[in-house]
Amino acid sequence: MDKLTLKSPAKINLSLEVLKKREDGYHQIFSLMQAVDLCDELILQKREKGVVIRCDHPDCPSDESNLAFQAASMLLEEEKIDEGVSIHIKKKIPISAGLGGGSSNAALTLKGINQLFKLQLSDRKLHALACRIGSDVPFFLYSAQALIKGRGEEIEPINMYGDYWLILVCPHFKVSTKWAYQNVKISLTKRGKEVNLKNLENRSLFFKALPSFGNDLEEVVSKRHPVIQKIKESLKNSGALKSSMSGSGPTVYGVFDRKPQAEEVVRKLLRGDWFAESKALIFLTQPITGNI
Repeated sequence: MDKLTLKSPAKINLSLEVLKKREDGYHQIFSLMQAVDLCDELILQKREKGVVIRCDHPDCPSDESNLAFQAASMLLEEEKIDEGVSIHIKKKIPISAGLGGGSSNAALTLKGINQLFKLQLSDRKLHALACRIGSDVPFFLYSAQALIKGRGEEIEPINMYGDYWLILVCPHFKVSTKWAYQNVKISLTKRGKEVNLKNLENRSLFFKALPSFGNDLEEVVSKRHPVIQKIKESLKNSGALKSSMSGSGPTVYGVFDRKPQAEEVVRKLLRGDWFAESKALIFLTQPITGNI
């Protein structure tokens, strides 16, 4: 096999608590993460030497700053593989949007090269490499639903109810994840929510628990970008069971029980004043269950 095509999904944070700053400079987090079926497409192909990245999005880097490039270079070097790989990224996930697109591309690149070159590397080995690339990368190696701890490297696959619809609203600006974490207010009393994971498998208990989950980065990012709060309020007023910022933003999502309702809300949002102001992109998507 010389060529491989993979789907690389986005994620949302159903909850994100920032517990403390660690000695290594990272932050201790507690997050419920959910992959969604908004996906990039990766086409990996063997080549004679080196790593080449091509992407159909003008803002996607093709050099060492691209996480898929880092993943490919690291794995080829670690395994002393003489051949190279080209990676064509067909982008659908907005860049720097809090949806984990770059991290997903990196994780799927690790999995893809493992398959393409028949390396038979263990999950443990791939996990170790993923942790060296970025905090969100390990999640995309596993289950589409997981409880995330540590700085992102502690992954506990879980089962959550997943038969609902999500509206993702992504404003036309970027938020620095580093800046958001540097400026977040950390409560000294926080220990991480006690979550009854079994309850999250049940439809009614899942929807009941959703509003209690927050995002600790939302306050600081919303102060700099007030349109985020406007989007949240618009989604809530339109019947969202929950609306929240994902990751460090700026994407805001709304949870809806039924597709027809969500489709009507999308049409309503497209007519809103804030939509023209923010130049936002809007996506209608669903959670993924099972393995990524």
